[in-house]
Amino acid sequence: MGKLYVIYRDRGSTESCHDAEQLLHQSLQHITDSEFIHADISNYAEIFNRILQENDEGGLLIVDAGDRFAADYVEKLWHVLKNSNAAYISGRKSFIWMDKTVANKLLLSKKQLEMMPYTDILAGTLVNIKMAKGLALQGHLGGDMEADFLMRLAMKHTVEIQELLDYEYSQPDASQFQCYQGVYFKEWYFESMTDFLIPLLIEAEKINGKIPLFVQYYAMYVMKCRFDANSNNRNKHVIAEHEIPEYLNLLRRVLVYLDDAVIMNLHDCNYYSKNYQFNRMLLRIKYDVPQLDEQYLCERTTLCIIYKENVIYLLNKMRVNILFMNYVDGRLEIDASVPDHFSREKVAYYFRLNGVRYDVVFNEGYSLTKYFGVSAYKRFSFHASIPLKTTGEHQELQFFVQYENKEYVVLTEYKSHTSRLSNDPASSYWHFGNFIATRNPSTIMIDPYKWKAMVKLELKMWKEMLSKHTKHELMLLLVRVGYVLTRPYFKRKKIWMFYDKIYKGGDSSEYLYKYAMQKKDGIKKYYLLDKNAVDYKRMKREGYHPLKRSSIMHRLVFLNADMMIVSNSTVFAFNDFHMKNSKYVRGITDFHVVCVQHGLSVQKIALAQQRLRDNTRLYFCASKYEIENLSKPVYNYNGYDALKLTGVPRYDGLVDRNQKQILISPTWRMQSALLVSKNEGVARDYNPNFKETEYFKVYNSLINDKRLIQAAKEYGYKIAYVLHPIVSPQAEDFDKNEYVEIIPSTGEMSYEKLFCESSLMVTDYSGVQFDFAYLRKPLIYHHHRDLEAHYEEGTFHYDTMAFGEITHDNDELIDLLIDYMQHDCVMKEKYRKRADDFFAFNDNNNCQRIYDVMIDYQQRVIDKNR
Repeated sequence: MGKLYVIYRDRGSTESCHDAEQLLHQSLQHITDSEFIHADISNYAEIFNRILQENDEGGLLIVDAGDRFAADYVEKLWHVLKNSNAAYISGRKSFIWMDKTVANKLLLSKKQLEMMPYTDILAGTLVNIKMAKGLALQGHLGGDMEADFLMRLAMKHTVEIQELLDYEYSQPDASQFQCYQGVYFKEWYFESMTDFLIPLLIEAEKINGKIPLFVQYYAMYVMKCRFDANSNNRNKHVIAEHEIPEYLNLLRRVLVYLDDAVIMNLHDCNYYSKNYQFNRMLLRIKYDVPQLDEQYLCERTTLCIIYKENVIYLLNKMRVNILFMNYVDGRLEIDASVPDHFSREKVAYYFRLNGVRYDVVFNEGYSLTKYFGVSAYKRFSFHASIPLKTTGEHQELQFFVQYENKEYVVLTEYKSHTSRLSNDPASSYWHFGNFIATRNPSTIMIDPYKWKAMVKLELKMWKEMLSKHTKHELMLLLVRVGYVLTRPYFKRKKIWMFYDKIYKGGDSSEYLYKYAMQKKDGIKKYYLLDKNAVDYKRMKREGYHPLKRSSIMHRLVFLNADMMIVSNSTVFAFNDFHMKNSKYVRGITDFHVVCVQHGLSVQKIALAQQRLRDNTRLYFCASKYEIENLSKPVYNYNGYDALKLTGVPRYDGLVDRNQKQILISPTWRMQSALLVSKNEGVARDYNPNFKETEYFKVYNSLINDKRLIQAAKEYGYKIAYVLHPIVSPQAEDFDKNEYVEIIPSTGEMSYEKLFCESSLMVTDYSGVQFDFAYLRKPLIYHHHRDLEAHYEEGTFHYDTMAFGEITHDNDELIDLLIDYMQHDCVMKEKYRKRADDFFAFNDNNNCQRIYDVMIDYQQRVIDKNR
């Protein structure tokens, strides 16, 4: 069989639960003819290719420092290779840093061998040298060279996966977009197609006459990785808006090689997308049409969609997503959505309650999916108002689609924190008014409330959670049991819970909390902070008692709160409840979310601030332009009396105390930070590639510019460069000088102090511009031509509404800064008038106005329904 060569790639990593190098040496002791080769990322390809060229048989394995595998992993792979005709052998792979349900994207059973690629990374893969002769790692392909090698090898020979051997790799591949750094480089989008994927497809067709299914599906995987990494608010802005048509044409060149059945995943490949809307989007790109000319066909049990003689979708796969349910004045109010698979012009959508039909009312609530910042497809969003009978009878609610006088039941799903019910656990229930709602796959069942019935349902829920046998479910079970036991006490309380970033206070919620604490209104008020936050200790010194994050009391207050007063969206996630665990409590939470804002809502931000994101009941604004923006149908606030023009709480602390200071405070960019590791209530991790970004280069150059520093020195100004909270972990990356203070927005840093003491602010698109303009101090907007805009304009247009001049490079900015310093940093009359027009108020009474509205809402809405 020849010799076994093992290349150990040392990437300079010291983080490993198991010492991979030690395990390799241990395993190789049991292999008679083997060689261990130490390499690094820069020279391993050369070593790999040399071994292939110099040997006619044997095996070649690559392992990365930090990878995890059993001590006998290599020995068992080697044994299998010697007794098989496989071109390569691999264990079952998964990525160390990710949930195992997300990883394992390329692993399939032997029965699917003819369809699937098994792996596109060399780590943990044992290559048969004899069968790999004539192939090599092509260095010019960069991050695609391993996939290119393995795919070409798989096209010529069989490969084998050992399902019982697990290999965990430590270096992310393209599917791990949270960690994979290639997502920030244009080559990953363009050259990957032109230099790697398209030539691979051409070669596959040339060798086989028809491109094998596994190669076609691999091409789909490659494209989907690019889309996933840039979906919705993940857009990396690597592909500029004007480049999107070019990129779509490039994807079309790939898609024309692929069968429609593959694009629509009619083979039911379990590692590729089963999202009909996404696959249909790719089919539209392939044929360069805005819509597919689909046909409908009625079957006995379902409705079919047919395109080019392929049945591409069945109605029985569709689900109606119940986003929110509420009981108001005897009616069940439902917000829901369905995918746009079937035209609203051709089919009817409605509910039936005990056989009586109730049509839904469609709206324009935000339900878009965007890729690369462009809308790709949407769901149909709608509202239904259904009167419930109070005669004590059992009632059943179902959702229907009707086509050509034939109606079909559509199954329900509950994919929102505010859905009230859940598909899992099956025993979920919702108690409201004098009713209890439960569910089965097709029906919401509504029965009259009985205490014994609810106890039985609760015990069934506990039993189901206990049966999961995981620490996660057991902890949640304790939370739920704690809620049940303490509910009689908390039910008598009126509770308002406040929070800002949790790892940092000092924003609008803290201001309103302190104001409300002065009121004797019978309401118990809590402000949430992490116990390790500097602001936690500060508030303790000030005589307050912050609610400690993740404490038992935090959980109980969260579950029993009447109002949740927040400055940031995604309430459940901020409180450590994600979809996988909120399903255990969503039937008992009933707080009313109040938005007091972190930044002002004048951009296109419906993804984060639309009503159903958190089921927001009150939304406090500082400007008529915010009301105008949020009143657009896509935000879905019309008819709910939620938008209030009062000012925002933190403006109450803004008083001019000019200390001759220039404040530089830009927002962040997607490329400048790692993605969320846990949730937005936890600070981001350090990004090792930050110094390679244009963002770093622009601002590092600015704060170290000799002309700027000399002017500040000459005119007696200090310079403070404040890092956005998401960029703050990168503080040490910036070059230091004695004239510029680099300030992370963590710890004891106070925005209010900086705003009040500064004379002029330089920003780009950050919401802090409004705080500074509220003080009627001058601003300069630095819209550097090398940096993409962070937000889409909504009702605030920088060319006509900005509170200061706009610059496009550092020299232009510095010239303007010097001019302002020469003239004592006075806001020009043109921009003062814009500020006067923008803000509804110019006082320090915002908290009072907001508190008055909240008290009225508590008494009129919440107390009424207790």
